[in-house]
Amino acid sequence: MELGPTSYVILGLLALGAQSGYDIKQLADMSTRHFWATSYGQIYPELRRLTQSGLIKAEDASRGNRERTLYHLTAEGRKALHAWVADGTVQAVEIRDEMLLKLFFADAMSGKETVKHLAAMRRRHQEVAAGLREHEPMVAAQPHRMKYEVLKFGVALHEWCADWYGRLAKDLESGKEARK
Repeated sequence: MELGPTSYVILGLLALGAQSGYDIKQLADMSTRHFWATSYGQIYPELRRLTQSGLIKAEDASRGNRERTLYHLTAEGRKALHAWVADGTVQAVEIRDEMLLKLFFADAMSGKETVKHLAAMRRRHQEVAAGLREHEPMVAAQPHRMKYEVLKFGVALHEWCADWYGRLAKDLESGKEARK
């Protein structure tokens, strides 16, 4: 079975302990979302595939009328996760940001509209950085150093982006020409 990034997000989160599909989505939203978003529409089909392939196992954890399935990483799943993490092959960087795509084509807008768009982009990055900072004390207290380092990367990246969009907006407002 060929595994994709969503497979590895699930295997990596299950390496932390048994989780339900809902738990996996919540953990992904708190941890990997700032660089790798995962939806319920991806998680549940992938849980079935990983279970069928023997990389994870499902356990019925229902209580009363509330159905709940917990998933556990198997030894084979742990091997697959390790092989993927240890693979040093250089991968292309892909950024999918619709607001940045709109900025690319902003010459179709007025300067005032572009400045307004840049302000929204700046605000978005400030909010993301603030949201990540909220998780910092909890993540810093965990024994998983690289999770904390990636969180710090996310904060720094979004702070840098917010600053860049702010400077560009000021340049446009002041009529400063673009550097050639």
